[in-house]
Amino acid sequence: MINRLVIIIFLVASLTCVAQTQSDVNVSEGGYGMIKTNITVNYDHTWNAVSDGFGARVSYQAYKNDWLTLSANFKHSSVTVDFEKDDLSDGYTPGNVSINGTHVMGQVGVTANVRTKLFGKPFFGIAMVGSDWGKSGFERVSATLMGMIMLRATRNTQFGIGPLVMVNSSSKIPAFLVFMYRHRFNDKLQLNLYGGMLGIEYNPTKNNLITAGADIDVKSFYFKAENERLPDICRFTMTSFRPMIKYRHRLAKNLYFDAQGGVSLKMSCRVNGKNGTKEYFDCKQSPSLFFQTGVSYSL
Repeated sequence: MINRLVIIIFLVASLTCVAQTQSDVNVSEGGYGMIKTNITVNYDHTWNAVSDGFGARVSYQAYKNDWLTLSANFKHSSVTVDFEKDDLSDGYTPGNVSINGTHVMGQVGVTANVRTKLFGKPFFGIAMVGSDWGKSGFERVSATLMGMIMLRATRNTQFGIGPLVMVNSSSKIPAFLVFMYRHRFNDKLQLNLYGGMLGIEYNPTKNNLITAGADIDVKSFYFKAENERLPDICRFTMTSFRPMIKYRHRLAKNLYFDAQGGVSLKMSCRVNGKNGTKEYFDCKQSPSLFFQTGVSYSL
């Protein structure tokens, strides 16, 4: 369930960029528009055992015509963990699974966006194929396919629904329906609802955005467990629900600064093999304050 929500949020954020018109000149939570190259760098700190996260993402639009867009994507991330002896389940300790420390992961992939008509309604399709890389090198390839028919698609309101399918993920239910709803009340106030998430956005000026809502944050990495009860290479995934207040400021054309803070609530914290859905153990995480900042630039 957690993996599904994360993918919904990422993909629907892409769809809201497509659904926006050229008149959307305010800074927006939904994205920066269909720019050829997007670069994002962010850092966050949570006052808990999974404490520090860093991410750098580059997306390059390699091809575009009236109905198809192809983009290449690269992401580098690092996560610092410092679990106590009793934080892990099933008799595992940080020492006997070699999990504590700073871990890095790279992801390289391709995204295809399709725009057409279906039953007289706008239809958007997204296909994502990506590869994960850890300290030991290549780890796995996975893919996600989603189609969404926009039952309503005007400047002020977008509502869509459609199927999503995942290939080679850790989700035990690889196919399901997703939806999104976005409504603009006026030039300063709008509502976003997607994948069980809710956000109210307020633009006091064209260059500033304040959002009250929540997101789902995922931190993951691969590590060599060095424990005979575990696979040689394991994947750690922690997913948190984060109610927050967020501020975004446009520093210059296509250059944005973000700062957000709130409470991080654990939804899932588990260790799997690098493939498959079997969960070997989970971890304790108490509710904690967090702060995150980042910069985004589009070319």
